[in-house]
Amino acid sequence: MIAGGGTGGHLFPALGIARALRAESANVRITFIGSRFGLEARILPDAGEEVHLLTIRGLQRGFSLRSIGRNLMLPWRFIRAYLASAAILRRVDPHVVVGTGGYAAALPLAAAQRRNIPTLLQEQNSYPGLTTRRLAPRASHVCLNDEAAAPYLGTDRWSVTGNPVALPVVNVDPAQARKTLGMSATGRVIFILGGSQGSRPLNDHFLSHWQTYTESMGVHLLWQTGASQYDQVAGATGESGKVTAIPFIDDMAAAYAAADLVICRAGAMTLSELTLQGKPSILVPLPSAAADHQTHNAKGLAGKGAAVALPQSDLPSGALEKIVTGLLADPEALSAMGAAARRAAQPQAGAAVATEILKLAQA
Repeated sequence: MIAGGGTGGHLFPALGIARALRAESANVRITFIGSRFGLEARILPDAGEEVHLLTIRGLQRGFSLRSIGRNLMLPWRFIRAYLASAAILRRVDPHVVVGTGGYAAALPLAAAQRRNIPTLLQEQNSYPGLTTRRLAPRASHVCLNDEAAAPYLGTDRWSVTGNPVALPVVNVDPAQARKTLGMSATGRVIFILGGSQGSRPLNDHFLSHWQTYTESMGVHLLWQTGASQYDQVAGATGESGKVTAIPFIDDMAAAYAAADLVICRAGAMTLSELTLQGKPSILVPLPSAAADHQTHNAKGLAGKGAAVALPQSDLPSGALEKIVTGLLADPEALSAMGAAARRAAQPQAGAAVATEILKLAQA
């Protein structure tokens, strides 16, 4: 059983682990458990996966009446979701429960540990999330992307495997990828990626400056907006024919293949995808990320020559547009960044995590 979701940063490693497990062993049944409010509620059934959905959502950080109301409901939902998790575990009786982090993983993992079912945690970031920090001491094993996370675990049962990525390791023809996404097969494309739910600061910046890119730089913008700002972005750019705005891109392999340059946040899974696809990028870390880990991520990849790191506070100064103009004028620099990204990739991460899971299942 694989527990995780809520956002793409927790769901996509879960999908990567499932793909790797199936590649390692034909004798494996995989079931997922997550939140009916997360991406998994749509993506997993559409992918034909067996999934159990809990009525649980994360703590709402806003101060609206809706957010306050949801937070007041959290204790009741917490108890109900824990009991539901325990009931699902009794029915499914898994050999191992795997957690990829987030609120959707916490309760099933806690229930599994209470029943002495082996648990494995997969931590994507250099600073572990709350679920990993709380549950790692009782976990059978923890798979890390970065050894820097180890001191926070409270256990010596860990190994560095890298992040399992859901994207297939295949070469997608860029021209065909662009046609798949409804764009012209020629010209230069910049992919704006704010994460599975979009990024309001990135979206707001490009809403003010998108014509600088399409007119002055002559590029096509492929823009994953997130659901909340899609109508605003589509309404502002829809008549230009030079912007492809999509709330959520299902075919990420095509999106990366179509792009000459990616402008995005610096979440651990995004960086793993960028390196696996060999894409040059400009990384704008989320400044409020725990322990500022996105800045750490961005500086690490930039230090390898695969990306440029740009603080969000520099966006109003025009620094982003200056960097993009310089890179587009230097194809050799872009190519070198892409090559550096490929060298930083960890294509065997999924297989390494799958091996650890199968060890626990067979113990």
